[in-house]
Amino acid sequence: MADIGDARHILLLINPASSRYRRQVVDALMAELEQRVIPFVRLETHQHIKQTMNAVEEQLRAHAVSDVIVVGGDGTLHQAVNALAGYRLPIGYIPCGTGNDFARGYFGKTFKQQSLETWVQQAIGGDIHAIDLGQINQRYFINVAGVGFDGDVVRHMKGRKGWFPRLSYLFAAVRTLMRAKDHTIELSGSSQKLLALSSRPCFMLNFANGPYFGNGMKIAPHAQVNDGVLAYCFVEHVGFFRKLRALTKIYRGKHVDFSQVHCGQLHALQVQTVGLPIEVDGEYLGETPAFVRTIPAACLVRGRPLRNKDASLELPTY
Repeated sequence: MADIGDARHILLLINPASSRYRRQVVDALMAELEQRVIPFVRLETHQHIKQTMNAVEEQLRAHAVSDVIVVGGDGTLHQAVNALAGYRLPIGYIPCGTGNDFARGYFGKTFKQQSLETWVQQAIGGDIHAIDLGQINQRYFINVAGVGFDGDVVRHMKGRKGWFPRLSYLFAAVRTLMRAKDHTIELSGSSQKLLALSSRPCFMLNFANGPYFGNGMKIAPHAQVNDGVLAYCFVEHVGFFRKLRALTKIYRGKHVDFSQVHCGQLHALQVQTVGLPIEVDGEYLGETPAFVRTIPAACLVRGRPLRNKDASLELPTY
């Protein structure tokens, strides 16, 4: 898709957390916009998503915003797609968070090697591509949502990332693993495979628009952001050491080789079981029951998505 023209007014949505690189990104971005004489308004996100959504709504009413540039990580991008749902404004994204799992799947694992100048130019004027969004209850997600184990991990982390985010998540996962309980999940929908699996004790069930979560864990190797469906990964009950072994393989997506891991694709599903923790794009959402669905081509993002070679796996779509 082509650029939207000269009459532009850009909303910069920025994670306010202190970061030297993030400050460099924002300074370079504003300098480039000023040089191009493109008007912009700067808005920092809030800890609570409702506050961010209200602040974005005020800016959209006050200005003829043509597109948005998001500077931050997965949490900032999550807030952006929820605040902008229904507006269909192009989003330029410069990843500078702790996990950057959406960027890892969308731009490729080498995204950190891209220069700051390239990121700025792409965020302002890159080609626009339509991608899907997921929805779980009233919340949209751009990357991954899940119920069960990973929801419990995120709930107990309470937003704490630490100095080494990948290790922090891994340690939290192992601690949660030691006390995790499996549950039978009651499901309803058109996926006959998942309905059959719902009679088995479940460790976790994930719904993925992108392949990565948890700071680089390749939970859904077959996920693709623009295929019109959500990828799912259902992990049934296994012993502690087998779970631990699967956890060590998940960074390469090799956990799917276990017979207790089931993958496929779906359009919509109802999780009827009550009381299971839910995470969405790395944020704790609450507890089930939950209705999950995909919304094809619901979001416009600048920059071409990486073609996921694993998305061509012959998996049933229900």
